[in-house]
Amino acid sequence: MSNDSEGSPVRISVHPETSKSAEDSHLRSGPVIQTPDYLVVVPLTETLLDSYTGINVRRFLQTAIALAADNDGRVLLLGVETVPSDTTLETVREYVQSEQPDDVDRTAAVETIEERRTQIAEMVEVAQELDPTVSITAAVRVVTDITSGVLNVTERDGKTAVLLLRGVGLEEGWIFSRTTIDAILADAECDVFVETVGTQGGEFPLYIPDVEDHTIAPLADSEARPVDSILLPVSAGPHAALATEAARAVARAADVPVTVLHVISSDASDEERADGEDILKFADYVLGPDVSTTTELQVADTTAEAIAEAATEYDFVSIGAPEQKSQLEQLVFRSLQETLSEQIEATILMARDADTTMRSLYYRWKQGIEATDDNERSE
Repeated sequence: MSNDSEGSPVRISVHPETSKSAEDSHLRSGPVIQTPDYLVVVPLTETLLDSYTGINVRRFLQTAIALAADNDGRVLLLGVETVPSDTTLETVREYVQSEQPDDVDRTAAVETIEERRTQIAEMVEVAQELDPTVSITAAVRVVTDITSGVLNVTERDGKTAVLLLRGVGLEEGWIFSRTTIDAILADAECDVFVETVGTQGGEFPLYIPDVEDHTIAPLADSEARPVDSILLPVSAGPHAALATEAARAVARAADVPVTVLHVISSDASDEERADGEDILKFADYVLGPDVSTTTELQVADTTAEAIAEAATEYDFVSIGAPEQKSQLEQLVFRSLQETLSEQIEATILMARDADTTMRSLYYRWKQGIEATDDNERSE
């Protein structure tokens, strides 16, 4: 395949870039004026791409496309290919920048990158069938470290979100060191979503077995498992508003209702109960009039167990990340996430808001302004 960067639908970039303009030219397609501000980046790891013929593209991209559609944005499929050394990185860079790439001796790394390019181009074609109105672009990014390679892409101008998939190699890390998911959650200066795609019949749902022939099914045979119901557990945490936005995006895309759940203890005071009612009203406001919503204030001794039990009745669960300042909350949330992933078939989406309280403050300000306008009209 020729390495003509203008003619190929999948760009190749080498990290670190020699200049910011060079980076932008590989990670964007088309004139900048036609590029939506909101960008959902979906890193595609080597672990995922090594079995690309059987990847359920429609399944793992439906959330990304829903988020982009809800924000009038686009999706970037980012193939992240690691190489062992800076020397290999420089070899790939020379190949990318060559005016006559077919005359360059291709190393094993270059051959692999061209293979990734072909794989991702086919994935784009399949994914575009989900929602033809959402622009899907693609790039292959060559790095020596996957974490820094993804973080570098999130530093672009404009609104960016990263959607990370569990089970595709992003949870790997040395003992006592952070995984890629942990590092991006802690360091990325943008919204981060972490999705655990629910199992069905004990099978990992991102891959499509062909039972009759005992082989992996073709890429085009992938299907998006329908989402018929959504659970939104909410609290007063700083990431609840973003989790609510995510639930709204998926609900709009699938045209399904959302159940908003807030759990209080059996010995909760009247003030705590009133606060819980306010949290439910706030989530209902963020979901908006286009989404059918049911709110539920539940009394339980253990919040995690109550949410896990409720989640067994739903296809999709959207939940805010724990506050980093609280070790206890992180442990409780991790336990909850593991419990949900192991016991139910629902897809679990965790949202971490880069703006923390600013998003909540905006919605509350907007809600107050609208309430004031309504009062003035009624008077």
